[in-house]
Amino acid sequence: MNMNEIHEYNNWTMFKKYATGRNMIRIAYFIFNVFFVWKIIVAYNSVFLAGMVPVLSLLGYLLILIPEGHILDRFNRGSVFRISAALLALTYIILFFYQSLIAIYTVALISSVLSSINSDAFNTIMKEIVSNEKLQSAISLSQGTNALSELAGIILGGILLYFPLSYLSIILFALPVICIITGTGKTMNRAGTADPYGFKGAMKIVVSIMPFLLLTLLLNGLFISLDVFGSGLIHIILHGSPMDYSLFVGAFPAGVIIGSIFSEKISGHLSKTRFISSLLAPLGLILLVISLSKYLYVDIIMAVLLGVTVIFVNIGFQTIFMKAIPDSVMGRVNSIGTIFSLGGSPLMAAIFSILSNYFYFPYIMSVAALISIAVAIPSNSIIKSMPDRISKIVGDMESNQNIPQMEMA
Repeated sequence: MNMNEIHEYNNWTMFKKYATGRNMIRIAYFIFNVFFVWKIIVAYNSVFLAGMVPVLSLLGYLLILIPEGHILDRFNRGSVFRISAALLALTYIILFFYQSLIAIYTVALISSVLSSINSDAFNTIMKEIVSNEKLQSAISLSQGTNALSELAGIILGGILLYFPLSYLSIILFALPVICIITGTGKTMNRAGTADPYGFKGAMKIVVSIMPFLLLTLLLNGLFISLDVFGSGLIHIILHGSPMDYSLFVGAFPAGVIIGSIFSEKISGHLSKTRFISSLLAPLGLILLVISLSKYLYVDIIMAVLLGVTVIFVNIGFQTIFMKAIPDSVMGRVNSIGTIFSLGGSPLMAAIFSILSNYFYFPYIMSVAALISIAVAIPSNSIIKSMPDRISKIVGDMESNQNIPQMEMA
């Protein structure tokens, strides 16, 4: 191998080490959510109280986004990755001593903040160390292992429902510690480095893709109904067991894993905006079937199909974003853009939880599904223009400020 090949091999090895650490955090995150969503809905028979766990998780993510984006662009991303894991381990210790509803909600909020920092640190590290030629492969591997860690967390969360709470506390503490051990490798020390784009440049990029961000804001807000009402569908409508709930929740990441296996075979289509936009209406149809179904295995099959479709969409979008956005501003563009794309989710989750006190919640899901189908109709023109919008604004900034093209690598 020549020097370039050795360097790329070493960076790919480092990427996989960070991916392993990140997945430990994701396993812990899903164990916590599955375990306590089910515990709360069984103890209180309240979709509203159970739905507050994903609400607080999303809220925690949004609270940290702006400062997190600045931190990831100005400091060593590997150090941020490990520090967030260490703080997360300390947060889960709270569950050794307190298990009240307030304690659970507090841990849900704080752990969401720290898990989000860890995950976004990983994404920016991927942009930093993986070459453009291997970026789509890295994203495909990342999405596939995302699903594996989610599925592992869901299964373990379901199993731990049958064990004393102390077992849960020990595992939740141990997983972030493993992340610190495995998530190693030298990353760039950004403290004191020049910032050619600044916050203003990040905002220009975000403004250029605002139609797309508003589209994702609405769609993510509508699909959060599945997270809010999923436990209610299984426990209240289908009278299922904790294992039934675990199978249903685990079906989505299982679908993502299946989709990731085939993603390389259709990689040429995943970067085409027309192909991606054609998948949005079927997502709404799948949600509609889940909301109306009275059979567990129909819901499980639909959740698998949902996972397969979502990973194709996610790989396409993430590849377009990461190739177009300069590394030095990636953290801020990602954080500001995420506020718009996910900002509606906590609000919609809270609204769905409140509406469930007045309306039959499967009907609420059906209405959300129908709206998402309608929104998918004009999506093609919005998505098609997105890459050109990013390229134009970045090109204009580079020309005006004489920023080297290597910044895009």
